[in-house]
Amino acid sequence: MRPSRNPSDRPILITEAPVNADDEFDHRRKRYLLMMTLRAVCIIGAASTFSLSGWIAAGFVAAALVLPWSAVLIANDRPPKQELRFRRFVGAGDQAQRQLTSGDAPAADRPEPSEPRVIDI
Repeated sequence: MRPSRNPSDRPILITEAPVNADDEFDHRRKRYLLMMTLRAVCIIGAASTFSLSGWIAAGFVAAALVLPWSAVLIANDRPPKQELRFRRFVGAGDQAQRQLTSGDAPAADRPEPSEPRVIDI
């Protein structure tokens, strides 16, 4: 028996399955929360360093102004959609394909029934 060359007969590998949408959303939400926490730290840093140096406080304020914008962009950024393609497992070509048989004659050799089989319940 020859191995099947029809792509639909081969199993699909799931090792490259995309990340669950809920897990992806949780990851983006945690990243947003981290960036907004960093913004709060920048505001506190600006207030506490203003008496030491105006330049350091201005740096903290600049970071606090940029962080919300970048946090929203990063949190809303989803990974690009992957091209729809299936990678299939290809076994060794030398091995014959194994099939289960019922012991009867192959379906091609069996005569067609004259009447359809009806199962009454």
